[in-house]
Amino acid sequence: MCTMYTKILCTNCCDGRINNLGSTWLQIDGDKFLINGRPTYEGCGKVEGLLFNLRTVNATFDDTLGIKPYWDDDGTHPENDYASYGRWESPASAFANTERFIQALAEYREHGILAVNLNFQGGHPLLNKPWFPEGEGSAGRRPNGQRDFLHNSGFHADGTIDPNYARRISSVIEACDRLGMVVILQIFYFGQDTVFPGEEEIKKAVDNAVDFIGERGYRNVIIEIANETMQNHYHHAILKPGRMPELILRARNRYKEKYGRDIYVSTSEAALLSEKQWQPAEIDAVYSVSDLIILHGPGELKIEGGEVDAREPRRKVELFRAKEWYLQKPRPILFNESAGQYAFEYAVEAGVSWGLHSGTYLQTVWPPKWGVWNNGIRWYFERVKELTSK
Repeated sequence: MCTMYTKILCTNCCDGRINNLGSTWLQIDGDKFLINGRPTYEGCGKVEGLLFNLRTVNATFDDTLGIKPYWDDDGTHPENDYASYGRWESPASAFANTERFIQALAEYREHGILAVNLNFQGGHPLLNKPWFPEGEGSAGRRPNGQRDFLHNSGFHADGTIDPNYARRISSVIEACDRLGMVVILQIFYFGQDTVFPGEEEIKKAVDNAVDFIGERGYRNVIIEIANETMQNHYHHAILKPGRMPELILRARNRYKEKYGRDIYVSTSEAALLSEKQWQPAEIDAVYSVSDLIILHGPGELKIEGGEVDAREPRRKVELFRAKEWYLQKPRPILFNESAGQYAFEYAVEAGVSWGLHSGTYLQTVWPPKWGVWNNGIRWYFERVKELTSK
C-alpha cells in the first residue's frame, strides 16, 4: 500500500498534514526520490520513487514595469474570459495570484502531484497570445530579453532579492512544506536575465538564492540554476552550457559550507540534441556535476505509421543512461517541462519523472486559472491519480 509519507490520496493512511516548517525533507537515493526517508509513491509499482510535477513558474509573477495593459482581465476581453480577475495592479494583484495558487495546491496534491516549479524570474506569460507580438519567438533573440515590455524579476540589478518576490516564493514553499510537497526553484529565466549588468551580479544572485533557502531552513527545495540552458537563450556567457558547471558547484558548495547540509542542484536543458546549442563535452560537464538530470520534452508527440513517436525523449533518456559517469553514479532523470499523453506514458514506462507544461491551458501563460478543472490537461491529473492510488 502507498504510505502516509508520500501517498497523495490514500484512504488507508493518515492525511499527511505537516505542521512544522522544514519537516518535508526531500532526499535522493540513486535514481529515486524520497520524502522523509521513504520512496515517493511507495507501493505504487513502477512509479515508486518518481516525482510528478507541474510547471507553475508564474505563480509568483509580477509585472512591475506596468507599461502595457495586457494584464487587464476584467471580463471584457473574450480571450481571457476564463479568469476575470480585474485590472492588474502591482504588487496587490501579484499577491492575489499567489494566494489563488496556494489555495489550489491541495487539489494538485490530491491528484498525485508532488512537486511544483517556481522561478525567481518567472516564465513566458505571453505564449499563444498572437494579439501580443512581443510574445513571439525566443527572448534570447532580443538584446533586452522581455524587459522592454514587462519586468518580472525577483532580483534587483545587483543580485539582491526583491522583498515582495521573496514573500511570495516563501509562502508557496511553506505551503508545499505543510502538504508534503517539493518545490523545484529555478533562479534564472532567459526573458529577464538582462536585469543583471554582468557576471558578478549573477553570482551574487546565486549566493542570495542559496541563502534564501538555507536561512529559512527549507528542506523541500531543489535548485534549478536556469530554465532552459542553451547557447542561444541567455545573454550572459555564464548562463550558457559551457559555464554552467561553475554556478552548479557554487550553489552546492555554498550551501554545504554555510549550512552544513546538502542541497540538490541542477539545471534544465533546451535543444540538448542540437550541437549548435550543446556540445557533447558540455553535456558531460554540466550533468556529471548535477544531482539530478532535468530535461525538457517536446509538445504533443506525433504518430507516424501508427506508432507513437517518442524518439526525442527516448534519445535523451538513453543518452544519459549510457554515460559512464551515470553508470557509476545513477541519479534521477526528471522532465519538468513536457506535454502530451504519449510523452507522459513513455516517461512512466522508462521510469523517469515527468512534469506538465501547458502553454495553452493556463498553467504557464497569463492569466492563469489554477487548480484541476475541466480543460484540455485534466487527463494528466486523472492519470497521475490513477497511477499513484494503487
